[in-house]
Amino acid sequence: MPLIIFGIAFVGLLAIGVPVSIGLGGAAMAYVFALGDLSPTMLIMTTFSGMTAYPLLAIPLFILGGNLMSGGGLTKDLVGFTRKLLGSVTGGLGLATILASAIFAAISGAAVATVVAIGMVMLPAMKEAGYDDEVAAGITATASCMGPIIPPSVPFILYGVIANVSIRKLFLGGAIPGIMLGAGLMIYMYFIAKKRKYPRQPRASLKEILRSGFQALPALFMPVLIMGGILAGMFTPTEAAGVLVAYSLIVGMFLKKELKWKHLPKILLDTGKDSAMVLLLLALSEPFSWVIASEQLPLTMINFISGISSSPIVILLLINVLLIIIGIPMETAPAIAIVTPVLAPIAIQLGIDPVHMGVIVCFNLVLGLVTPPVGAVLFVTCGMTGMSLEKLSKGVWPPFFIALAVLLLVTYIPALTTFLPNLLMR
Repeated sequence: MPLIIFGIAFVGLLAIGVPVSIGLGGAAMAYVFALGDLSPTMLIMTTFSGMTAYPLLAIPLFILGGNLMSGGGLTKDLVGFTRKLLGSVTGGLGLATILASAIFAAISGAAVATVVAIGMVMLPAMKEAGYDDEVAAGITATASCMGPIIPPSVPFILYGVIANVSIRKLFLGGAIPGIMLGAGLMIYMYFIAKKRKYPRQPRASLKEILRSGFQALPALFMPVLIMGGILAGMFTPTEAAGVLVAYSLIVGMFLKKELKWKHLPKILLDTGKDSAMVLLLLALSEPFSWVIASEQLPLTMINFISGISSSPIVILLLINVLLIIIGIPMETAPAIAIVTPVLAPIAIQLGIDPVHMGVIVCFNLVLGLVTPPVGAVLFVTCGMTGMSLEKLSKGVWPPFFIALAVLLLVTYIPALTTFLPNLLMR
């Protein structure tokens, strides 16, 4: 009976439009009251324990670092370099958008931040060059999905904290899938540009490319600094986020001189609001996870899935379908908070590598950001371009299916996610 009340309370709270974080905590509270022999104080203690994990400090720091990077002009230099480098190739502006998104993704770790930072510059450029609106917007939106897959990644931090999996290993596990997604999108962009005869940009001279590359060097060095420091053992992912903030602040204020003291209050306020939403969600997911564990729901799910099929291929396919469906109406962070307590134990029971399962979960749920009709990245892109959601959806589907193909490869070839962690972190 308490479990039924728990489920009804959760669905009911979401149905009336309360935030997902409140729905998680409210459902756990309803469960405790239904049991009748537990003190609500236990929920308070569990909630606060969900906010005390040291790796969580990386989330506001990575968000702040990305905001400082955009405010300091580093994004503009990065986009300018990729345009000089690839602009003369067939579909060069689209290819530059994908490459710039991949590099920015290795700094900010967030899809929405990536689509805003890159899209504000590249979408008008592609439109002026004659690219179809839906193609330009579709490739920009889908390329932003590399943000939470290429390390560092906020979703990987969330998953690692909840599932007790090494965040460093998750970062490494996402590197190859993220590169594969970028390569697949580039191939698509090249052929669609060739088919539709999109114009090329004038070829930049070697001197212009080198000058642009030198100007963008502070931005290009940032991913090397972050991941190189993590892999070399110089600092943890959390400390790397602090290094990112300091580096972005120093470069933006003293080297580029585009970041001013007057800009900092707004940057800090925006960072605080974004961070508060994520951390509140994670805190209230702890009592939710406790209920799931105490009711042994993962074991029930394992028995249910085993009753359908004992084939790992079928089981992984079912998990993918479930995650895609969940990712359509829900944001990535709350979806991770809900599914991780169930799927992480299933991975252990079925012998699936925890890092492999983490990448599968995050990859699936990130694709929900560009899945019509409610993907957050779609709404942001519509706001920047003025396009209708219906028109943008037509442009998103082809690159979205490419992303699904990459997801299937990642799902059924575990070495794509486990090779680097096993090689570099024995």
